[in-house]
Amino acid sequence: MAARSRQTARNYVFFDAPVGLIFTIDTTLTKHSWLDYGIFLQNFMLAAQARGLATCPQVSFVRYQSVIADQMKLKPNLSVVCGLSLGYADDAPLNRMQMPREPIEKFVTWHCDPYC
Repeated sequence: MAARSRQTARNYVFFDAPVGLIFTIDTTLTKHSWLDYGIFLQNFMLAAQARGLATCPQVSFVRYQSVIADQMKLKPNLSVVCGLSLGYADDAPLNRMQMPREPIEKFVTWHCDPYC
């Protein structure tokens, strides 16, 4: 548990990346805007990768919305979406860890025409 807590705490120093970003969204936007935001974040991460940079999106920052809003002087209508670490990839053993994945057939239902 102690090691897990230490690793979790590293989120809040952006895993020592040289750049830490906080992304916000206007709360007056509809829930459908969150899909657009996810697409934007993915494209941001792909653009960084294309330029030799690594990223790590971090939802953990959402827990501290009020602290972040206070420190960054965010307008009341802004809500934290996530943080993101940006820098060069670290060759730490943890970054090479392979997590088991469920096969796609376990969570996707395919609805196809006869030519699928």
